[in-house]
Amino acid sequence: MKSKQIVGKKGKIQVVRGCPCFKRFGDETLCVNDDDILEVEMIEVDPSLFSFHETKEDMEKEIAPEGDVCYCSVYMNPEDNRVYCVSQGWPLRIHGRYVPADEMRDAFRFLSTKDLSAPAEICSECIYKFLLTLSDTYSSDLSKQEQTDEIKRYVDKFSLMIAVKLSQMEGMETIGTEDDIDQDVDYLEFLQGYLMQLLEQRKFWNNLKETFEKKESEEWLLDVIDKRVKLARLEYQFYSQSMQLHHINDFHLLIRNLEFILRTAGSILSLNEEIHEVIRSERFRERAEDEERLEKLVAYGEKCRAIEHNFANILQILNKL
Repeated sequence: MKSKQIVGKKGKIQVVRGCPCFKRFGDETLCVNDDDILEVEMIEVDPSLFSFHETKEDMEKEIAPEGDVCYCSVYMNPEDNRVYCVSQGWPLRIHGRYVPADEMRDAFRFLSTKDLSAPAEICSECIYKFLLTLSDTYSSDLSKQEQTDEIKRYVDKFSLMIAVKLSQMEGMETIGTEDDIDQDVDYLEFLQGYLMQLLEQRKFWNNLKETFEKKESEEWLLDVIDKRVKLARLEYQFYSQSMQLHHINDFHLLIRNLEFILRTAGSILSLNEEIHEVIRSERFRERAEDEERLEKLVAYGEKCRAIEHNFANILQILNKL
């Protein structure tokens, strides 16, 4: 079960397709909520059907009359910070503890490159592993080695998802789809095409800067082009640092290296914001109308928003570590 959505607004219940207590073993579909095992009949239900509900009381009207029906959907209730089963109404419990709604949201932020209100391709098993590995409530249940392996796996997947998303913008050649990532692809081989394009981008912006320097262009324009050079370098650095995690098996050393990745992600976010501020300005728009070579910088607007969303997510999660 891989297709999921989150439906709802901040301050109201949010419905999610995907459940950390849903398990599939061959032809059997099981619910393991509260460390129990119940064989269930899974019926796919689109979460948008519940989008008009705002409270837990509203959602309780949707409880299935049969006790063995599973919609593989849950909802997060901000009132008590708990997660509830849509079809049965019970609160989710793993290892004897309630699943916190805020940690469930963290799982979606980290495992998806999409906004919380948009469809998200995430497997239920991934949500379960995230909660056990990175959440405050359950992380102590795993050994340091298990946490190390899972964190590496998550950083791998998330960085690949970002690369796939960004390779579809700015006229770049796409390196694949998010479905390709689920096929246990080789990290370096998958990224190679994107890294080469980042080097080409850096070269392009360097050459453009030199061209405008020769024309003695405005200082603010040279500055924003220089920032675009630095951004390509930082993005390359982010993926290089992520790849280094493959060779680390010690938990404490892993955390130290994640600090470097965290700093790089923070720098990318800050630089991206500075670039975005300039290209939205009136003086840039006027300048770009008269200068065809700035067309690529104009097109950066779409990538700018994608970088802001994705790197803000990874920054938030890595900060928890």
